[in-house]
Amino acid sequence: MTGSHLLKKHGYTINEIKKDGFRIYKKFNMFYENEEDTSSTMTMAFGRAIFSLTKIIKSLKPDIIFSGFDLGGNFAAAIIGAHMNIHVAHLEGGEVTGTIDEPIRHAISKFAHIHFTSNQEATKRLVKMGEDRRNIFTVGNPSLDVIKSIKFIPKTELEKEFKINLQKPFLLVVQHTVTTEIKDIDKYFLETINAIKELDMQSIIIAGNIDAGSQKIRKIIKDSKISYYENLPFVKYISLLYHSSAIIGNSSSGIMEAPFLHVPSINIGTRQEGRSKTKSIINVRYDKKEIKKAINKAITNKKFHTLIKKQKNQHGNGTAAKKIKIILEKLDLEKISIQKKLSY
Repeated sequence: MTGSHLLKKHGYTINEIKKDGFRIYKKFNMFYENEEDTSSTMTMAFGRAIFSLTKIIKSLKPDIIFSGFDLGGNFAAAIIGAHMNIHVAHLEGGEVTGTIDEPIRHAISKFAHIHFTSNQEATKRLVKMGEDRRNIFTVGNPSLDVIKSIKFIPKTELEKEFKINLQKPFLLVVQHTVTTEIKDIDKYFLETINAIKELDMQSIIIAGNIDAGSQKIRKIIKDSKISYYENLPFVKYISLLYHSSAIIGNSSSGIMEAPFLHVPSINIGTRQEGRSKTKSIINVRYDKKEIKKAINKAITNKKFHTLIKKQKNQHGNGTAAKKIKIILEKLDLEKISIQKKLSY
């Protein structure tokens, strides 16, 4: 266990993982409480992950390393696995986005031997990248499995805890920093904040990740006086999303989970640029007028609401984890070469 899960200022969320019944084998710090949120800090954190995980994996001797998404720690695990002749499985490769996540994700895919994608477009991209089609499995997004399994918190309980009125329009805001836009990230985020304030609409902001530029965003959030949470347990977050009028920002949650719940998404800027989109997603620039227009559409446009109810989800049906489990159980690792080569 590592990353922001071990930071007190981000809620020390390792405790949430323990509550779910997981045993923590080892933990190490990639980040420290009082570090700056710069690009160099991210790079040094990646170095710590390489160093610490190498010792852990050497001791653990796993049969397979499961590396997910586009995170620095997961990238480190994939590199180590490839160097130590351990098969690497990658979840959600082949996606296209903005920020540093894009090259990290593709790099993990090139170190991975087995791929679990969330949609057919991602599978096709991996084939174009030279990955062996026989080792690519389109399974969907496992987070949707969790959504199917939880019991949503009743409206009355949410209203009491978060001091909101769910009979009125309510916005959930999750907007991360973009590492390639650090110089302007505060200006861009202010467009979102000012749009919400001018519409005078109930909103809750959930803090984003801890990538470079995140402290600028957190300062603006605190100064905005809008209700703000550093993090929330998944069941509370998903319940708020389910009962919201729309999710706003640049989180993958607006691309994956929100469409599954038939909730409108207002996707701002470049961070999710290139993702497969559904009809419930409204793409806008970092522009207050565009954001306000999109919010009004998401809340008042009845035709738009009808389209959302009928849309098909592009990231699976909530059975990804079961599919992954079955595939891993049946895989014969002896037949999957540890030596990676282009398939064409």
